[in-house]
Amino acid sequence: MKPFKETNPLQLWSANQNNALDRQEALDFLASLGIENEKIYLIDLVPLIEMIWADGKIQPGELVILKIWIHKHVEHINQMAGYKIIRLSDAIQFAQRFLIRQPKPGLLKKIRHCIGPVRMHTPGRAYDRKLLKNILFACLDIASSSVREYPYEISGRFSQSEKNLFLDILATFREYATGTDLFNEISDRMDT
Repeated sequence: MKPFKETNPLQLWSANQNNALDRQEALDFLASLGIENEKIYLIDLVPLIEMIWADGKIQPGELVILKIWIHKHVEHINQMAGYKIIRLSDAIQFAQRFLIRQPKPGLLKKIRHCIGPVRMHTPGRAYDRKLLKNILFACLDIASSSVREYPYEISGRFSQSEKNLFLDILATFREYATGTDLFNEISDRMDT
């Protein structure tokens, strides 16, 4: 593994004020965090980790969903590559990096904004739609898996912070879903 670059990751990010990174800027930012080569495939875990932290507390049910998703994701990436490009232990270690203690505010969001240009750089591609749908559904599963206190109100299964985060995640990936069945499906449901 290469040593961390001298550039402060948050300074690199703040140079681009509108959050819209091109592929190379996103790769440079990730590299400044030590996320490069095969670890790039693991940034797909970040929205799930964000959702785990959304209410400020990690709950056991959320970790179970994350663990299952990690297994499926690693298996899928290796199957697509045709060889074992990612080890399950590396994926778990990647996730633990952000679960041991709550990351600095905004860091996970900044990494999330790299997913589009790095992992979904061909908008409309079937794989990108499937990846996005899997990420969004896993975020919903995590948010609904545990509540902080019982009893909860009829609209309290998801905390307000989880709802706000989910809308922010949707907004992040909007351009990658535009013109796809997934976007039309989301738009249709929001119109009814």
